[in-house]
Amino acid sequence: MRLKNNKETATHQRSLFGRRQGRSLSSSRQKALDEVLPRINTPENFLTLQSNKSPADFFDRPFKEYWLEIGFGHGEHLQELMLGNPDKAYIGAEPFVNGMTSFLKEINDLNTDNIRVLMDDGMLLARSFKPDSIDGIYILNPDPWHKTRHHKRRLVRKENLDIFARILKKGGDLILTTDVEDLADWMITETVNHGAFEWLAQSCTDWQTPPENWIPTRYEVKGAKGAKKMVYLLFKRQ
Repeated sequence: MRLKNNKETATHQRSLFGRRQGRSLSSSRQKALDEVLPRINTPENFLTLQSNKSPADFFDRPFKEYWLEIGFGHGEHLQELMLGNPDKAYIGAEPFVNGMTSFLKEINDLNTDNIRVLMDDGMLLARSFKPDSIDGIYILNPDPWHKTRHHKRRLVRKENLDIFARILKKGGDLILTTDVEDLADWMITETVNHGAFEWLAQSCTDWQTPPENWIPTRYEVKGAKGAKKMVYLLFKRQ
């Protein structure tokens, strides 16, 4: 019986749905993909899925904290984090080419020593990190997968929360947002019932108001068609 190598295993574990790329890339986007991505890309052999990688292994120098953002869209939130916190390191995953190239274009001339990215399913990273190695996780406006038969595709669900609970340090942050009422109810229920996370909200004001020094995303500013008010869900790893 032949054992699967890391690349085959990673492929088997991917859980992405939908097209990764729409229209053809412009020359500037293609240039960013060709020139900027290799500088900050996560090596394929780091995706071990064996819970044995330290986030420090991704960088050339040590940092005070290590944060993960899964599905960073066009990357405006991630960019502001990396610029405003040079003592912290950020690893972001975005599977869709248009979002990734928007981010790469913006950071082309910036210091990128505290940022690493993966143009793929962010759970491949999460499954590869050591226990108690991540200081915080951002999941901002994930796909709601409205149809009941697609709820198993939602990013915030028990199987993934098990992984987040394992890789987050005690007292680490799990920060979720959405403007979809049904998904907000789902994420609260799944995370609270999981048992490893404490919901920090004391009143409705806490989850209806952006946290202090919040960095809004392009999606948050623009708003989706028919979207309701944004919900901010802050959890601590117990």
